[in-house]
Amino acid sequence: MKKLSTRHYFKLIAFLFILSTVPVIITGGLSYWQSSKAIVDFSNDEKKQNIYQIQTNVEQVLRYIDLSTTYFVRSGQTQAYLREDMRANVFSDFHQLRKDLNHLQTIETGIEDIILVSLDNRWLLNNDGLVRLDNQTYQTIYQDYLQIPNTSAWLVEEADRIGLPNATKKSCSQYINLVKKLPLLSSNNTGLISVIIPSCELREIMAQSNDNESFLILDEENRTIAQSNTEYTGETSQIPQDLFEHIDNNALEGEFEYRLNNVDYKISYQTSDYNNWTYLSFVKLSDLHMKSSSIGWLTFWIVIVLLTTSLCFAFVGSKVLYRPVKKLQQIIDANHHEKTDTTAPVNEFDMIESHIERLLNQNHLLEKRVQSQVSQLKQLFMMRLLQGKVSKGEIPLKVKAFQYEQDWTSFSIFSLKIDEIDQQKFNSNDHDLVLFAINNLMEDLLSEKERLTPVVINDTQITIIMMKSNNATEYSRLLNQKAELIQSKVKELLHLSVSIGISKAHQKLEYAHIAFKESKESLKYRLKMGEGSIIFYDNLNRRYSNVAPYPVAIKNKILDAIKLCEKEIALQELTKFFDYLDRHDIHHQQLEIILSRFLYELYELKESLGASVEQFQTTEMITHFQNLRSMESIHDWVSSEIILPLIQNIEEKDDSKNRKISDRIITMIHHNFDKDLSLDIIAAELHYNPNYLSSIFQKEAGYSFSEYLLRYRLNKAKEWLVSTKMSVKEIAQRLKYNNSQNFIRSFRKMEGTTPGKYREQYRGRD
Repeated sequence: MKKLSTRHYFKLIAFLFILSTVPVIITGGLSYWQSSKAIVDFSNDEKKQNIYQIQTNVEQVLRYIDLSTTYFVRSGQTQAYLREDMRANVFSDFHQLRKDLNHLQTIETGIEDIILVSLDNRWLLNNDGLVRLDNQTYQTIYQDYLQIPNTSAWLVEEADRIGLPNATKKSCSQYINLVKKLPLLSSNNTGLISVIIPSCELREIMAQSNDNESFLILDEENRTIAQSNTEYTGETSQIPQDLFEHIDNNALEGEFEYRLNNVDYKISYQTSDYNNWTYLSFVKLSDLHMKSSSIGWLTFWIVIVLLTTSLCFAFVGSKVLYRPVKKLQQIIDANHHEKTDTTAPVNEFDMIESHIERLLNQNHLLEKRVQSQVSQLKQLFMMRLLQGKVSKGEIPLKVKAFQYEQDWTSFSIFSLKIDEIDQQKFNSNDHDLVLFAINNLMEDLLSEKERLTPVVINDTQITIIMMKSNNATEYSRLLNQKAELIQSKVKELLHLSVSIGISKAHQKLEYAHIAFKESKESLKYRLKMGEGSIIFYDNLNRRYSNVAPYPVAIKNKILDAIKLCEKEIALQELTKFFDYLDRHDIHHQQLEIILSRFLYELYELKESLGASVEQFQTTEMITHFQNLRSMESIHDWVSSEIILPLIQNIEEKDDSKNRKISDRIITMIHHNFDKDLSLDIIAAELHYNPNYLSSIFQKEAGYSFSEYLLRYRLNKAKEWLVSTKMSVKEIAQRLKYNNSQNFIRSFRKMEGTTPGKYREQYRGRD
């Protein structure tokens, strides 16, 4: 036994050493690899950002120049200048045109010269002035620039190769030339404009480069336009031809390694979609490796320290770990020594293994306990399946393990919701208990061969129904029969009305989460179809072609009736509102929007009137209708819980507010009777609806607004006829009548005589 213990002890030491060292070595190697990779990736990202920044800076200048030049040449004034023959008699035009050209040459853009050429009139204008074109110069310009296929192009030209006479070429040996054929939108080109920019200007834009990185810009023909550091390619900027073979012209960006002048570089590039220039970044690989080598040495010494620690841990830890193993072997040997064969050497681990095997023989007790939990496991599986959380490969294993029926061709999902809880038999808190009772009823009504395990999720009972029929009509008929059976049994046993949404037919259980969404979508339509509905997803009109407008006129009548406390009219218009919703084929989402908007406007009315309705105190209560099961229940809720309490609250308020409004209207009439006065003007002044003010005034004063105003003005007219010498025409004008005849007719209708006779009659009495 001692010999065995020694052997296993050293085995344990070796195992612990290997167990501790291998992860350390792997971790160290992976750490070094990941850190080096992270440095390279960071460097690559940094290079891409630098290239992108330089490309952005360069193209920003080029685009600005392009846009400014385009704006200049498209102006009507420039086009008119191109059609003129620049001679002494048009000196003002020449002066203005040259001033405009100088305005384009700003310090920020780096433009050295702008050359405007009129081929029809054979003149050229730039910084040096106006030049007449001879035939040879005309042909040179025509062949070099007007033969360009595009209307506008960026050209890279050597200073001595620019074919435009008098062009300023002092700053650099190479220039970038923006050439635009004029007119821009015509195929018959009669002129051109050339914007000359020194390539040297791009070096200032590429100022982000440093000693560890160089940038290079190439044109479409792989000619060097500008570079930030000449030590990489030399002063001559000669790039080996085979370098261009590594650049993929079909890709916008990329990177590769290349040896240039006996130095290895990491080269990244990006191709511009603006002018097809290529932007390259050069970084020495030695600089990248230098960063990672320090991490490598640090990782190496950390691994050495950890290996040394692991060896010590293996020696010390093996003693500690082996002690309980030895003690366990001694305990087993002491309890079962009569069964141990002493003639043969016994391995202590073999003894422990045999003892464990005896324990495993009692696993039937554990199996019984697991079997008692199968029902809960099935429900958990169904919930995960309906939520789409079961993998495709896991489904057949679970179906086989739970012994579900597999001989079926299609399945659909029944989603069941309770329409209304009978308050006399059930409490509103019993909703969950009722759902679980329905869930148990589904297990009894449907055999295990035609369903999977029914479950309850939130306020919905869900059952997967499996069928063998391949005929769509027969399939729908059988589903409808099962749904009607479920409804009748729930009605018979629980005295409850339920609605059922039925999904489309699916062939694979991996689509159960989709079918579940379809059945829930179907249930949303019970708001229109009423209680006890059986709704097939296939029968829904999901194109939503019928979009009914919001019934603004009916809504306004309801709000006006509430303001005037006219209960019968308000309820009649509310019925018309819901009849309108029922009459139109409105998609349930639009129906919710219409109802939410209507309730929100009722809430705004309540707030504006300062009314208090217990069931309608916050905006969150607006969505309460979503908990109701039918349009009838929503109609009853709105009428009984919102509109009638709102009208009652308004009626209970002191009517002094209306009296004050009426008094203010009368006061305004008395002070403004001789001005253009109308109910709309007063309503705007008092910030009320004209119809609302008309109703209040009629109720408080006993006259309509127009009748009261007419009576007051005629009373004033009688007063003036008796007490003043104003003529009838003057009185009619002061009272804002269109003419005196209208005033006379109104006066005769009110007093039974004309204004003149009235004056004679009352003055005679005096």
